[in-house]
Amino acid sequence: MKCVKVDFLIFPNVEELDVIGPFEVFGKINDVTDNHCELSILAPTNITVCSHGLCILRTHPLNPEKGGTILVVPGGKGAREPSKERSEVVDFLCTAHTGYEFILSVCTGTFLLDEAGLLKNTVCTTHSLFQEELKKRGHIIVPYRVVHHGNLITCTGVTSGIDASLYAVSLVVGTHIAEKIVQRIEYPFSVNQILEMVHVISADDQEML
Repeated sequence: MKCVKVDFLIFPNVEELDVIGPFEVFGKINDVTDNHCELSILAPTNITVCSHGLCILRTHPLNPEKGGTILVVPGGKGAREPSKERSEVVDFLCTAHTGYEFILSVCTGTFLLDEAGLLKNTVCTTHSLFQEELKKRGHIIVPYRVVHHGNLITCTGVTSGIDASLYAVSLVVGTHIAEKIVQRIEYPFSVNQILEMVHVISADDQEML
């Protein structure tokens, strides 16, 4: 039995579905398999108010030594606009990212990765409305819903976080488990269809950077 540890890094004005969609997907690991998935909410403050008013209670403060299997970095207005909490999140990413097998960024969570220096020499994606802004920062954006480069998984806007999470599930516990989750949440795409949405950066691609 494998223990999968998934941490969600949240902050004020985070987009609700960027968090809840992936949280539901990873939580379903516990329902469809003997593998155990431990879910944690990391935040600068005890209670976080999201973009549309949903309040989320953290389970852990920002401890760079925690680590785990996957760190989910959601987006939203709070990922782009300056704030004390946002600065704390970026500082956390700078030191904590090495403690995770994968970093999964949803939507404009890529802007937090950028400020933490994690997008250097990396191909990525983000919400379509903000791709040009990320290009201006010198990053390579490709037209795929999900992009996997090294240990970074980035995806486009909001709902694509579900696709990226199902892809991550296929990596850590297998495509058969991801397919069971697809069926359990009645998702309209099969795992094979989701895999077709993913662009994995190969060694040849890396040499072109």
